[in-house]
Amino acid sequence: MEELLRFFEVPEEVEKILSPYKKKLSEIIEKEIGRVLIHFIFVDTETISEMNMDYRGKEGPTDVLTFVYGNSHEKVENPGEKEFETTTEPYAEGYICLDIVKKNAEEYGNTFEQELLTVIVHSILHMAGYDHEYDTTNAEEMFQKQEMYLKNLFAE
Repeated sequence: MEELLRFFEVPEEVEKILSPYKKKLSEIIEKEIGRVLIHFIFVDTETISEMNMDYRGKEGPTDVLTFVYGNSHEKVENPGEKEFETTTEPYAEGYICLDIVKKNAEEYGNTFEQELLTVIVHSILHMAGYDHEYDTTNAEEMFQKQEMYLKNLFAE
């Protein structure tokens, strides 16, 4: 299975943490959304704060912002191998601020690795159309899936 996600501007030490999980994260993407390309971009606190204000009207930094460019409420039809290989535009992007992930890890009593993977899985579920902020209809299901996927990631 080819990887369905790509990381950008990722520090080397974070790449080492994420590398063993790429296959399982790709499996989550394929199960929840389909065979689509997802990008995660790591940004600093200032950048995420500006984005949070510009796109959500909220002041201050956040751990992750998710942007979906495809249809987020229907499962994506699996494109053929050839079509997938030539697709360079992502279905969705997640912008992650590592400083806030580190802060949240301390606050919630998680390791940095646990918190980072929680943020990534959470973002993938948003990309799949789940919401807990603006429409709480599927919030409980979203958090149940998040816990299930995280248990699976850490099972080895």
